[in-house]
Amino acid sequence: MEYYCMMVKTGGEEVYKKEAEKVLAETNPGSAVYFFKKIMRTKKGLNYEQALFPGYVFLQIPSLKPEVTAPLRKCPGFYHFLRSNSDITPLCGKDLDYIKNLLGFGEVQGISKAYFDENMRIVITEGPLVGFSGNIIKVNRKRQRVTVMLDMFNSSMKFDMTYDMIEKSPS
Repeated sequence: MEYYCMMVKTGGEEVYKKEAEKVLAETNPGSAVYFFKKIMRTKKGLNYEQALFPGYVFLQIPSLKPEVTAPLRKCPGFYHFLRSNSDITPLCGKDLDYIKNLLGFGEVQGISKAYFDENMRIVITEGPLVGFSGNIIKVNRKRQRVTVMLDMFNSSMKFDMTYDMIEKSPS
């Protein structure tokens, strides 16, 4: 299976996903379209979902052929494939690793569990942020959020995710 990234209208990811899934059901059964969301928490402690990568959806398909790309490009909200429509490139390397890691937690990324070590560095113990520790660039302890920086698609992307504080397990 190969994985591709498509840029779509921000806020229109769900609509695009549904239409693309219809196209794939006819042309490539067994393929999938993913739109990642994250669970965030308000100041009052209420959870809500928000796009993890606004404007991006991901395609998992055995082989991407022109007879599939043409109808996908006609779905509402489509902008372009990454790198470009004339140079459609499958995800590879770190980009692919990041997406596969996230897929292990489903399309809705839950809240990670973390604690602070003796040097006051955040340590992620479980959840979708496991493995992203080296990419954490900011921690907001009051709101229990971390800002993660990923180099994806030949550019840097920042996003916030929520964590729950846990007691450090005895070593």
